[in-house]
Amino acid sequence: MTTVKTSPLYSEVLKELNYSWGCFYFFDGFVVSEINEGVNFSWEFAKHVILEVNEFYKSNSSDLVYISNRINGYNVKPVDWFKFTACAFKLKGYGIVVDSHIKSRNAKFESLFVPMKIKVFNDLLDCIQWAAHLNEKTRQLTD
Repeated sequence: MTTVKTSPLYSEVLKELNYSWGCFYFFDGFVVSEINEGVNFSWEFAKHVILEVNEFYKSNSSDLVYISNRINGYNVKPVDWFKFTACAFKLKGYGIVVDSHIKSRNAKFESLFVPMKIKVFNDLLDCIQWAAHLNEKTRQLTD
């Protein structure tokens, strides 16, 4: 699978956050996460990123797309999505990039707990094009 650092888009990263449990790449209109192998990704981790996102983009992030680039095997606590929505953090879109049927099935299960539609991709660049398209549609509506 393609990582952000090995993709041709790495030069467009506006900000990079590196934690012991994963990396987050801020672009114009979307954020890509790459969580480390074996991590139990929970609200305790997510809230740190949400604070950084809100500060960097100067918004409640309703105009952002979040991309989970699942290059590693890790666990997500699906019920923590309720905490995510309780803090009024909304997203324009949520894309998940996977490289196996099992990861795709896990993403579909996770979608039961997410208040927005999840779109699953097999390729990071395809997902980023989708995010750019969502952002372009929004810009056209507001112009």
